[in-house]
Parts: sequence; C-alpha cells; structure tokens
Amino acid sequence: MLQSLGHKELLFEAHRARNRGQDRRAIALYKRLLREDPRNIEIALRVAPLLARRGEAFEAWQLFRGAARQLARERRYNDCLAVYAEACRFVPHEFDAWRLRAELELKLGREDKAFEVLLDGRTYFRDAHSRAQAIALLTRARNIEPWDEELVIDLARLYARTGEADAALELLGSLAGHTTRPHVASRIRALQWRITLSPRYAWLWLQAGLRNWIGERRQAGDEGDHPAPFDWRS
Repeated sequence: MLQSLGHKELLFEAHRARNRGQDRRAIALYKRLLREDPRNIEIALRVAPLLARRGEAFEAWQLFRGAARQLARERRYNDCLAVYAEACRFVPHEFDAWRLRAELELKLGREDKAFEVLLDGRTYFRDAHSRAQAIALLTRARNIEPWDEELVIDLARLYARTGEADAALELLGSLAGHTTRPHVASRIRALQWRITLSPRYAWLWLQAGLRNWIGERRQAGDEGDHPAPFDWRS
C-alpha cells in the first residue's frame, strides 16, 4: 500500500506514526523520504531524534551535522546553532557536536556563550576512554578564559590522570602565581602534592592551608562569627 503513496501522503503517515510513538515505522518512512530528497532538512531533523532515542547515535549525528552544514552554507547561522543545540541534547557524547557549536558561537562573536558550551560539553566526557575529548574541550575553553580557576584545576587533574604530570604541574604552577584567593591556592598545592608526593609540595600545601585558615578567621572576625578549627586533611 505504501508503495503507491506520494510524497505528501508518506510524510503524513510518517508524522502520524511519530505522534503515535511508533518510532520504528516513523523512522522507516522518514528514511524513505530522505532517499527521495536527501537535502530535506525538515525530514532529517524529524528522524534524527528518533534514531538517537533508539540508540543509533552515530546515524542521528550524521543527520544533525548534514542539516547544520547546509544551514551554514545558506548563512542561516542561528538555525544552524539550533541544530547543534539539538544534537548536543540528543547525542551529547558526540564530541564534534559540542566543538562545532562552540566554534560557531565564536564565529558570531559570542565568546561567553562558546565558553559555556565547552564547559557543558566537558561534563559528558568523564570516563577514562573520553579524557582526550574532555582535555580538548577544556583546552579550547582556556583559550577564551585562560585563568578560570575551576577550569584550570579540572584540566590539570585530567593531565595527571593521563600520565602527563609535567603538563599538570605547569598548569597548576601558573595558576598558583596568578590566583589571589587562599582557598584556591590551598587546592592547587594539595593537587600538586597528590601528583608528586613531594615533601616540597606538602610543605607548600600546609603553608597555603594556613594562609587560608588565617584569611577565614579574619573574615569571620569581621562578621562576628567563630569558624571551626582548620582541618589539615581537607
């Protein structure tokens, strides 16, 4: 019966199957329509989320990316960004979805938004097999905000976990010379000590912890509070 249906009828059947939750049927119909009209963005963006929900993330991403590229060629950049945002939502473990979205934000002069996208993307790459992607996203973000303290500490941890201790220590040393916050300095020295187990860094950690404790006491004194004793193990 479907063989005799025209484009409009097939599209109607596909939409109806989708609305009824008949994902497999809807996917088959949308794919047939795409074979007839491969550049149809609307159909690609209808079927991509269905594929993602069924665990076919790679195929879904190919459709999202194809639609985004076509929109970019037409200079419909806001629509292109919307497609990348959908891709990040439905296939969040596709590294290029976050990278390309951030690059487009930068191209449009929205550095703050690009930075946010890169940090959001990093949260989806947390296991040992995806550390390279996490490092790449954070490195790109650091080009925008070189001295974001949480970013640099996170990046240093990743370097340490991938056996790049020298790179981790170089980052932490640079941040230690840049930060003015005792609490951050204490975290930096603690991480340096955990990476090296060096008595030198243990001593620096104790010094930083002491400065942090003194700063907290002074602040609490100004506010009329009485802080808890400093815990050297934190």
